[in-house]
Amino acid sequence: MDEEVAAFLLILETYENEERNANRRNLAHLRNSEDPFLLEEEIFRKYFRFPKSLCWDLIQDLKPHDNRFRKSAIPFEIRFVSVLYFFSNGSYQYCIGNSHLSAMSQPSISRSIRHICKLVLEHKNVEISFPNATEHYNKIKMGFHNKFGIKGVIGAIDCTHVAVIGPSSSSNVIPHEYMNRKGYYSINVEAICDDKLIFRHLNARFPGSCHDSGIWRTSPARIKLIREHVSGSFKWLLGDSGYPLEPWLLTPISNPSAPNEVLYNRIHIKARNIIERAFGILKSRFRCLSKERVLRYTPSNVAFLVYTCSIFHNILQKHGICDIDEIDIENFEDSSFHDNSPAQTNQYYTAGINARRNCLNSLTQSL
Repeated sequence: MDEEVAAFLLILETYENEERNANRRNLAHLRNSEDPFLLEEEIFRKYFRFPKSLCWDLIQDLKPHDNRFRKSAIPFEIRFVSVLYFFSNGSYQYCIGNSHLSAMSQPSISRSIRHICKLVLEHKNVEISFPNATEHYNKIKMGFHNKFGIKGVIGAIDCTHVAVIGPSSSSNVIPHEYMNRKGYYSINVEAICDDKLIFRHLNARFPGSCHDSGIWRTSPARIKLIREHVSGSFKWLLGDSGYPLEPWLLTPISNPSAPNEVLYNRIHIKARNIIERAFGILKSRFRCLSKERVLRYTPSNVAFLVYTCSIFHNILQKHGICDIDEIDIENFEDSSFHDNSPAQTNQYYTAGINARRNCLNSLTQSL
């Protein structure tokens, strides 16, 4: 009886191996017969968000560095566009792998996502950079002034939530800290963007329960602005009332009464809304980040996906590529939580009042 069972198990194992090998051959045949770059330009951009020429340039930039990783029989070009397809579609890895556009096993998709993200973060991280020179600041200030009529603005700041599966408890992760006040698990991502919807700063290290102002308190961008601050200078971010008023971060005036205060709030809201629009385009362009596509990864791996998608977003923005017809941002529900309760004041509050008064006076003088 035992010999019969052993023989049956051996036959079953042999059959499963043959089936697995046949599936690999079929996927390889499908990959070799389907070239995504033969798709029409419009279809290619719909699937992968990038124009073919820009996508090919990125591949050529990153491909030489791929030799550092494990050798793969799957061409780098296929792995790269498969990761783009995953980002833009936001589906399960198995479904992406079974697509005729990638034709890869789920483990291959998983390895490709890790490798491509690592390559992008190592070699394209300069795409997300905070201004470091006066001319860089002035260029952004000019952009905000031309669009909204407000002086001294170097960016708009806010946070957005990216949904994650409930994390497992570990030495570095406390699961309940990732439950946000809307009742789902997430990471809270702080971002600053300029007038062209380009992200200049990104911080995806905090769990969903963290308040925006708490993330800002230790933000590298804040530390940099504190270090660079000169009293009376016109250089500030725009944030909602959930942030503390500081000389480098202007918030709305609560209960405005004077005409110039009403004007300030109206312009402030319009200019600050640019960060909401940036979040909307990012998540509509790369659906894996939308609330409905809960990412089934650890919070640290989700952060890598957020950084990579944001780098791709910046590359597209810098090349003037935004297919608005295909990106429904009007009906897109962003995952930013707006807490209208004002943040606690700090030692910079008085200086913040003076900075906001200077901004207010500059608006009045321009009338």
